[in-house]
Amino acid sequence: MTDDAATVARVRGLLTEVGDVVGGDADSVIVRVGRTRASIRVVDIAENLEVLSVTQLIAVNLPNIPQLRDDVDTHDAKLSFGSLRRSDPEGVTTDVLLYYTFPIGGLADMALLTMLHLVLVTGADVADHLVGGAVS
Repeated sequence: MTDDAATVARVRGLLTEVGDVVGGDADSVIVRVGRTRASIRVVDIAENLEVLSVTQLIAVNLPNIPQLRDDVDTHDAKLSFGSLRRSDPEGVTTDVLLYYTFPIGGLADMALLTMLHLVLVTGADVADHLVGGAVS
């Protein structure tokens, strides 16, 4: 098993504590947390620098109105980890995504689980606010 594959297997195991692992491949894991789905990918930036790249789909096909822009900007400003963006700032509708990348070298399982939990649960909370009572 390559180092990346071992890291993906480790992350996959930890993510079962945060949500439902619903897919993935040798390089990534897909997890469902609340109404959201996230792809967590292992990326080697340089020698001895391995990072996790998290892309969480917060909401799909929302009306791209000024209120949504303001809500996304407000939630983005409150995030401790990552950035919240609309996929198409100019379109009639847009998806909302949360992006976060962090180095994992040397992180013990509990620290890694804590980071994943903080990022993904925060994204799920934002989704609940933006989408309201409708489950996607």
